[in-house]
Amino acid sequence: MNKKLIALLLATLPAAAMADVTLYGDIEADVENGKALNYNQQGQNPVNGATFSPALKTVSKIDDTGSYIGFKGNEDLGNGLKAIWQVEQGLNVDGTSGNGSGNFYGGTWATRDTFVGLSSNFGTVKLGHISTYLNSDMEKVDPWIYGAGVNGLGTLTYNDTRLKNAIRYDAPQFVPGLKISAMYGFDETRTLRADGSRSDQGQYAFGLGYENSGFYGDLGYAAERDAGANLNQTAYYWRAEAGYNANNLLVAAAYQQTKTYGSNATFAIQGVGTANVAQDLANVNARINGGDANGDVKQDEAALTVGYTIGAFTPMASFAWGGDVKTNGTKLNDTGYKQWVLGVNYALSKRTNSYISYGQKKYDSGIGNVLNFANGTDKENTVAVGLQHKF
Repeated sequence: MNKKLIALLLATLPAAAMADVTLYGDIEADVENGKALNYNQQGQNPVNGATFSPALKTVSKIDDTGSYIGFKGNEDLGNGLKAIWQVEQGLNVDGTSGNGSGNFYGGTWATRDTFVGLSSNFGTVKLGHISTYLNSDMEKVDPWIYGAGVNGLGTLTYNDTRLKNAIRYDAPQFVPGLKISAMYGFDETRTLRADGSRSDQGQYAFGLGYENSGFYGDLGYAAERDAGANLNQTAYYWRAEAGYNANNLLVAAAYQQTKTYGSNATFAIQGVGTANVAQDLANVNARINGGDANGDVKQDEAALTVGYTIGAFTPMASFAWGGDVKTNGTKLNDTGYKQWVLGVNYALSKRTNSYISYGQKKYDSGIGNVLNFANGTDKENTVAVGLQHKF
């Protein structure tokens, strides 16, 4: 069916049929330059000549930083009950996809929050592909617009995600400003363990928040059952955020802890997000775990962001810290990181925003020497100039 025929069919629909449907979205991209592991560049080992990726090589690029389009609507069912729905799809306005894109969206449809549900005075229930409370209601500490670079706190918020095959419940605000959320993502595969029993790698998440007169506090928790090499451990991730966001001032602080197992440890600790990076950083994971494939890896992280709006300008600054990791309770020295981001947003209108930002992430020597192989550097950096339009 061609585009002209689709447009004709839509035009012939009764107005009432289209009345409850809202089209919305966000188109954004930047010009950036720097060295980042998620740029997925190749390097060459000077000792044996072998190629490897990722390598910290300077790259200039046009990066999609999170574009999407969505459709949503509702129907009044009477007695305070509403049917609600949403379909949201990530876009790649730079013409790339998957690992080649700054937002990592693949080729599937409905890559972002997509659900059907019911809403009433007793709360809201959704079924589908749905964000955790960490992803949907938090992240004031990370207000940056960014793609694959380090000009945003992507390591800190790496595990803020959406759960597939999920059900989410949001309680009504019994107290003004109070938010309570709970959700569960079903494991429909039920992988077999070595002894023949079935695992259940279901994921669950909770959220609690309160806001009053600009002051706010949020606590989010997410966990996965039956993690680790033996499929019998529980991996978890939680973050607390608090601050003030009103009267042109943003002050946001966060503290979090991540506990993971096996090959996922590198993801959680360093926030490196592509499949190629995962495979090539296997030796990093082995170093962290000390050879124990089922060993737990834990790290504490913290961040602080400050911003102030003066007319159309909003200068901001962030600092993030990752502590030394622990494996099976044993601390490994010099395995953390430090990151800072500086930037200025300029509002061209209520819906169009421009910005310039610079970020740098520096690894401690114990992890940096392995992460960067023979590159002779322990830093990632990104400078970006971008444009964002919401509709």
